[in-house]
Amino acid sequence: MKTLLFINLRSHKVERVAPVIKAKRQGYRVVLMTDHDPQLIDSGLDEVIEIDTYDETAVVEAALAYHQQHPLSGILTWSDKDVELVAQLNDRLQLPGIPMSHVKNARNKYLMRVAFDQVPNISPDFENVRSEADLRHAVARIGTPGILKPVGASGSKGIFKIESEECIDYVYETLRHATSPERDKVYRYYPNDYIYEGYLVGEEVSVEGVVQNGEVRIAGITDKAVTPEYSLEYMAIFPSDKHAALQQEIKTKATQAIQSLGINHCAFHLEGRVTKDGFKVIEAAARPGGGFITSHLIPGASGRSFIEKILDVAVGKDVTENWPTFDQTSKKMCFYSIMAEQAGTFKGIKGVERLAEIPGIHHVVPLKNYGDSVVLPPEHFSSCFVLNIVFEAESTEAVQQKIDWIHEVIEVVVA
Repeated sequence: MKTLLFINLRSHKVERVAPVIKAKRQGYRVVLMTDHDPQLIDSGLDEVIEIDTYDETAVVEAALAYHQQHPLSGILTWSDKDVELVAQLNDRLQLPGIPMSHVKNARNKYLMRVAFDQVPNISPDFENVRSEADLRHAVARIGTPGILKPVGASGSKGIFKIESEECIDYVYETLRHATSPERDKVYRYYPNDYIYEGYLVGEEVSVEGVVQNGEVRIAGITDKAVTPEYSLEYMAIFPSDKHAALQQEIKTKATQAIQSLGINHCAFHLEGRVTKDGFKVIEAAARPGGGFITSHLIPGASGRSFIEKILDVAVGKDVTENWPTFDQTSKKMCFYSIMAEQAGTFKGIKGVERLAEIPGIHHVVPLKNYGDSVVLPPEHFSSCFVLNIVFEAESTEAVQQKIDWIHEVIEVVVA
């Protein structure tokens, strides 16, 4: 029986269990190395190894030692933080994985943008920013509005829109405070390192797929919604409702963008916007898409498992010849997240039990307990979310109708 090593899981409840269950159904042993045992109920995990995954040296030593006792067939992660660590492990054990020579292109957003620049007309102007003087120079050259963000974060953390030169002082100091490594360990990787780029106006989408032996295979396009401020993702619908010609443009440019990064033998999640000048790429991650896209939206809409293909790539099983069709379906799957409108203490959600009355609701996942603190951006970038909902609908219009019903029956109480 082949053994898979997962380095951490997704943070969202329900979502994080899906790859473990799928791997077990495919006959794998599954070992999890993680900072904290997630205490999953009957997940099927064969072993849980608690270790500080920010200590790459310790993790590599532990994985090599484990491999001597139980040979590993594949190593993968489900979030950005551990992409470089997984590449290092796969390189040391000669397993399928991202080349060490190119893995930083998938983690450092400045290097990523430099790589994307090989492809015509997919990037806005951009500059690396490591000081306020750098930012002033970048804004003077590129103009406003623009986006300032850390080069090594993920999950919509630390994304600031600069509307004019007058707000440079405030935004830069607020961003430095919000991205302090003391506040969040993820900023240890590229501390005080940012990118400023021209703001892309248009509807946001993501592209999900894998790359194996240099060949890109796309599962489909997800329509997204983000907040105007801080670009927090709160809705995803799969498959996309964009017209056929636009979807082909998106897929073609996404393929070129992924190939420009030089990544290989991994899943990818690419984000972009449909602008008046065509599809433009925001960034790409060398791991599966979160926000329930990989775990629930794609399989729920298509009836096919995208996770199965991700695991196949991790162990070197060819997926390029008989790639299934994931997105040729009229059924829609939606992830929708409810945000609190004010900071304070969480007191509950009135009417949440009535969500069960809405046809097509699959999961209702509370994110807060009574008495928890609710903190708004930019002080914190995820504390404002209080409830995740996954549901199906027969059309995009039906998705919106169900969202309207959701807001009719619930009320978030924060005092």
